[in-house]
Amino acid sequence: MKKLCLFIIAALWTFFVFAQSEKGYVYLKNGTILKGKYQYTENANKLRVESAGNIWVFNASEVDSVTTYRAKRINNMQMQPSGSSLFFRTEIGILAGNAQNNHSAPLSVTGTVNYLVKPKFSLGLGTGVEFLKESYLPVFLNAEFKLRNTLSTPYFFLKAGYQLGIDDSQTVYYDVYPAWSSVWPYPDYGQENLDAKGGVLVNPGMGYMYQFSSGFGLSVAFGYQYHRLHYTGDNNYAVDIDYNRLTVKIGFIFK
Repeated sequence: MKKLCLFIIAALWTFFVFAQSEKGYVYLKNGTILKGKYQYTENANKLRVESAGNIWVFNASEVDSVTTYRAKRINNMQMQPSGSSLFFRTEIGILAGNAQNNHSAPLSVTGTVNYLVKPKFSLGLGTGVEFLKESYLPVFLNAEFKLRNTLSTPYFFLKAGYQLGIDDSQTVYYDVYPAWSSVWPYPDYGQENLDAKGGVLVNPGMGYMYQFSSGFGLSVAFGYQYHRLHYTGDNNYAVDIDYNRLTVKIGFIFK
């Protein structure tokens, strides 16, 4: 029983030690590089390393430097030539909202070309396609601000521009009546054939991005998108339809 207790204590101590260990690279002064878990002793005189199923203990004087996996990846990315300050973001997602115009969650696919004005701030141009009741081509300016200049960071964005109708179909809106009419009997406004002319869009929001390498990253973004879409019909008839939607998108970043 005594040996069992000692074994359990030793196992718990080993687990505690390595649970607190960092994972990364240990560079010895003799040129050896070890990859695995490492942990300094309390007095920092020795370094314990677990690598490839083996355990070594080195005097601190034998160690040249240590680095974590994350720090090494950041260092490698910083050493690679960044080239242009341009980056490209392709996003796909939905415009979630009520069932107005028969679409509760239209699909949205957009892409932007962005330029780093400052390390945390970029400006760009974007376009894509959004499938509302009609299909539209959004054309917009894109501004982004990162909270940190690191591999992973929250960011804020603002898209503002115009929606252009890109199909030839006409739509019919029911129950669309003017607030008043001096003509009786009232004209049949409720079944007017209308041409989609497009309209303004504004889309502020925030997201989170993670850069896996200097050339590729992912992002998830949420925002509010407002549309005012304009329609025209015969006899100078016109109507504006407002969209108020929640945008939910996944992005792919290329540089």
